Amino acid sequence: MPTRTRRHKLALALAAFSLAAAGTVGAVGAAPAPAEAAGRCVDYNYSQGGYSSCIGYIQQLLNDKIQNKIAVDNAFGPATRAAVISVQRNVGLVADGIVGPKTWNYLCYPQRGPGPVPGFPYAAARAAGCAI
Repeated sequence: MPTRTRRHKLALALAAFSLAAAGTVGAVGAAPAPAEAAGRCVDYNYSQGGYSSCIGYIQQLLNDKIQNKIAVDNAFGPATRAAVISVQRNVGLVADGIVGPKTWNYLCYPQRGPGPVPGFPYAAARAAGCAI
């Protein structure tokens, strides 16, 4: 009888362990991490009044395209809107002050030849989700 009890306890312990492991794996796979759930910056539109790290990336990318640099403060204020409109006008986009897909497409890439471009904010572009 002791052998049977040991086997029974071992079987219960193994079953409990396998259920715990399956539950842990299932929980990890079921709910995405907050960063994954939020998506990439380039998947969203941004306009005046917003505040986020994505807007900071926009500001860094804008500063690569304009002469009058704007503050990188993560706030989409009047200066950021004016810079967006200026860039949109210069490249023939609808100058609405909204950073949408077409504006993102322009901001994401250096426009000055092939290869690594000195001064281009590659880290900001990658963090924003640009495929660079």
